[in-house]
Amino acid sequence: MLKLYKEHPEFDEFTKFDTKTGKLVSITGEEFKAFLPEDFSTEMASEEPIQKIETEDATIFMGETSGTHTKFPRRIYFQITRNCNLECSYCFIKAKKGAPDVPTKSIFEIAEFMGQYGLLEVRLTGGEPTIHPDFFDIVHKFKQEGIYVSVATNGLWGRKMRDELSKEEHLWIICSIDGPKEIHERYRPGTFNKIMENLKTLKNRNPSVRIRLTTVLTRENMNHIYDLGAVCQAVDAESITVIPLRPQVRDPNMVHQMVKGCEFKRVIEDLIRATEDYGIEFTTTMETNYKDKIFKDPIVRKRSSCAAGREATNLDYNAAVEEFQLYACSYSPAADLEALPVIRSPFLAGTFHVGNISKFLDIWRDDIAWQLFRDLSIRSEVCQVCKYLKGHQCTGSCPIQNVDLTKINVSNSVLEQLAKQIRGTSEWYCYQTLDK
Repeated sequence: MLKLYKEHPEFDEFTKFDTKTGKLVSITGEEFKAFLPEDFSTEMASEEPIQKIETEDATIFMGETSGTHTKFPRRIYFQITRNCNLECSYCFIKAKKGAPDVPTKSIFEIAEFMGQYGLLEVRLTGGEPTIHPDFFDIVHKFKQEGIYVSVATNGLWGRKMRDELSKEEHLWIICSIDGPKEIHERYRPGTFNKIMENLKTLKNRNPSVRIRLTTVLTRENMNHIYDLGAVCQAVDAESITVIPLRPQVRDPNMVHQMVKGCEFKRVIEDLIRATEDYGIEFTTTMETNYKDKIFKDPIVRKRSSCAAGREATNLDYNAAVEEFQLYACSYSPAADLEALPVIRSPFLAGTFHVGNISKFLDIWRDDIAWQLFRDLSIRSEVCQVCKYLKGHQCTGSCPIQNVDLTKINVSNSVLEQLAKQIRGTSEWYCYQTLDK
């Protein structure tokens, strides 16, 4: 199935999406118009928030455009459960064994809504999403609605789960591995061999499945990132993603494992060597002046800022109050249901109860609700005048990495304090600063 989109030029004005491959590509205005019915009025379409047009060749989404966000999220990270068979010290969701699942009926309703408004990709996550009792029904429902499915998993599947995954077509598996065996086992003892066996078997049985390895970068594994190239090659993965540890973790002691900017730079250089030596690709959430060396995200563009709250969002569920929660970044306090409400609030875009999913679109269109992520004046003063930011080589200050929540006075405006911190902090990974 093909989907076509017209957006603000910030996000590529005309694009085409293949729901089988999960790839979004830019096309020309003329190519876009060729898919439209001959009697279609573009003036009419621009007056509506989102207009869906069905043709024999494609489904087309047009309507009101904005430079702050796409009409509808391109990717949604959907925490379909907080139940997990591990309790990792650096888990930002703080998932645990026995935590509740999102009701399947509600997930189906969300899938139908998302398909109607043009969602490109849903990333099923958690917790461990494969533990959800109706996992495959959920996967098939999203596919049925024309939505590409990716799965963020720890790879600790039983034989039955692995066998069923092997039968799935057009699936993207994003699996967590934190280094070669001796390093990975420090974080998740006794799991490395099982994960590797599962991934190898899956790929052998289903060569079409896409595999990406995800690594949380810490001071403990930063000198072993190059070695991940061999791990990646062993399971025939297409890429590695390295995500620097953020302050939002289960174990507060893990914060001391956060790497410095100069260390992160060396890791990027190690990954570039691994790319050349092992023939694999790599991605990271922070690209800076190595952007041309980094594997481009197949969905989001990240031209002037991180995609969080602009092209993508998290959809979470608070079972205690039967409420869905929308927030830009899962590495923020919004992901912690036990965090102080006054601390969560600036990062939490909005909530809606089961049965009121139409509110999702209202929240997405409200720029104030996503202020920390959409107001590009809230970034480092150094970033504002930087040629790399203006040239789209860097996405600028990170509203998560560049804040210190321990210095927030909850008696005063938390949002104002956060904005002040971000504006006054040169980006920790800014190589311009490191080279001085």
